[in-house]
Amino acid sequence: MITQPVTTWEFTRARASAVRGAIAEQAARHGLKGVRRSDFLLAVYESMTNAVKHAGGRGLVRLWADDGLLHCEIADRGPGIPVTAIDGDLMPPGHAIGGRGLWLIRRLSESADFTTGPGGTTVRIAFRLDGGPSLT
Repeated sequence: MITQPVTTWEFTRARASAVRGAIAEQAARHGLKGVRRSDFLLAVYESMTNAVKHAGGRGLVRLWADDGLLHCEIADRGPGIPVTAIDGDLMPPGHAIGGRGLWLIRRLSESADFTTGPGGTTVRIAFRLDGGPSLT
């Protein structure tokens, strides 16, 4: 259940950088600082980039804070992500083309959930705010 106001942005290839800047401002307002804020922005931007590249060039980002966590949901209407790309904790081999973005999102986030299918993909990530509770 979301108890805080949700900020929403639509993004396209042309607007991705501007949306990233707005997300950075909101993350700072919610108290996400330093390296954690940089990690958060990288995880969000990786997901946005995947939507632009693989899912029709557009998507929707939702951001909110709740229970000491900053949550971000990135949704698209693309063809979905192969399960083999989502599963697994090992970094893709150096010769692999792609696949590092999802791995990176999982590594940087406190939690990363992927819901995917032929109607699109939703990536929901959470980052602990400074002083917030751990998910572990």
